[in-house]
Amino acid sequence: MANQTEVFQSSKGKIYVQRYLYPEASESVIMVNGAMSTTASFAATVRHLEHKMNMILFDLPFIGRSAEHNPGLRLVTKQDEVKILQELIEHYQPDNLLSVSWGGLASLMTLATRPKSIKKAVISAFSTCLNGPMFNYVVKAKVLMQNKQFKDSSELLNQEIGKYLPRAIKRVNYRHLCQLNDQTYSQVIFHIEQLMKLNHQDYVSLFEKIDIPILFINGNRDEYTTTEDIRQMADYLNDCQFISIRNAGHFLDLEGKYASSQVKEALLSFFECEKMLCH
Repeated sequence: MANQTEVFQSSKGKIYVQRYLYPEASESVIMVNGAMSTTASFAATVRHLEHKMNMILFDLPFIGRSAEHNPGLRLVTKQDEVKILQELIEHYQPDNLLSVSWGGLASLMTLATRPKSIKKAVISAFSTCLNGPMFNYVVKAKVLMQNKQFKDSSELLNQEIGKYLPRAIKRVNYRHLCQLNDQTYSQVIFHIEQLMKLNHQDYVSLFEKIDIPILFINGNRDEYTTTEDIRQMADYLNDCQFISIRNAGHFLDLEGKYASSQVKEALLSFFECEKMLCH
């Protein structure tokens, strides 16, 4: 395996990119981060797909390893995220796409433009509507961040959305969130404000343009992006599937071995990884 890193110059900033390349793999997947995710967040997914698919991971300009390359960056809009993803896909030509959490919106918006190289996509831990529990969470998180109560906002994430995470991962989350700078928190607050305006009907015309198979994966214990809410997408997509991961919340395969094994099985089956291996 070759773990290659580089900085990609997009029209919206410099993007830190990490690639896992396997000589026996014949197809590739680009992984799309949520608002607070970094390339490190996909460690479990990399293990699921290693030696079966080449992988492209990246950090948005304001987070992770990209942040150091973008001092004084202006706020990144959802449209900016779509543009970045379009440019990465055009450059690296991945065959597939996999998103986690709120990276799902930028992914679906990008898929609606029908990028030529993408043949399949997995959208995980995402919903197209802001339900009651999620709305209440983002309102509380926004207030804490605006008041610079960053430790409290970190605790809130672990207590609510991350309630089913193992203690070790909660500690990692807490340390990571507490050390973010003011610029990053300004971006997160802006991201929350965008989420609070999310309206399923605003995107219906976009969703109907998507013409590839999509698998939606949600945890059956996730009250924030529920399996019931995401099933509305069946009304707008010609080719979609839904999988509910048993005993899993919002963080899916990070929440334990049982959830992780289900996610791995779902990915390998949907991407038909055995067929992708060179013989």
